[in-house]
Amino acid sequence: MAVPRYDRRVDPARPYETTWEDWVLGGGPTRAFARPDAPLVVEIGPGEDDFLLEQAAAHPNRNWLGIEYSSKRVARYARRLAAAGVGLDNCRLIWRPAADLVEPFLTPARVATYHIHFPDPWPKKHHARYRLFAGPFAASLAASLVPGGEVVLATDSPAYAVEIHAGMSAAPGMASVHPEPGWVKLPKGARVTVFEERWRAMGRDIHYLRYVRR
Repeated sequence: MAVPRYDRRVDPARPYETTWEDWVLGGGPTRAFARPDAPLVVEIGPGEDDFLLEQAAAHPNRNWLGIEYSSKRVARYARRLAAAGVGLDNCRLIWRPAADLVEPFLTPARVATYHIHFPDPWPKKHHARYRLFAGPFAASLAASLVPGGEVVLATDSPAYAVEIHAGMSAAPGMASVHPEPGWVKLPKGARVTVFEERWRAMGRDIHYLRYVRR
């Protein structure tokens, strides 16, 4: 399928934003990219940070997909991509819970890398079921990765880091890059996200986790 010609006078979100109907009718996101066979990298929850935009600009040989739970954030991010002139061929967004997409549309073995920066830990006990890594989500991520594919995460919540590590370590074929307890502090020269700057200013420690599908 040819990539639609971009015209910001019509809709600044197109062609950056894909819809649920696009996925259902098209069988997933790859047909929305100019090069459907390029490696697919997914950021779950790009929010207000520039990571997805920067990576799409720096690595035009990869397809970049942002999955965002907030429709307003998707619209704002699409406008930022359009204003920067980035990602017309290789960056797409969708407004949808990640669990709705990973197993039905990205499995099996369609994703090279996931980036998940500061997923909401839902700290209250009665909200724990809303956590991204509650239930079988880690196993779904594993099944959607190509051999050698990675899941890269960061969280400021020690309790959530423990939960994520337990889930990812138990997922079939996944192995932590880091020794126990399963995470490290900020590597030298690593990029700092908007959320990370905020949490560090509040004195919180950041936990970095990384898993590879063997």
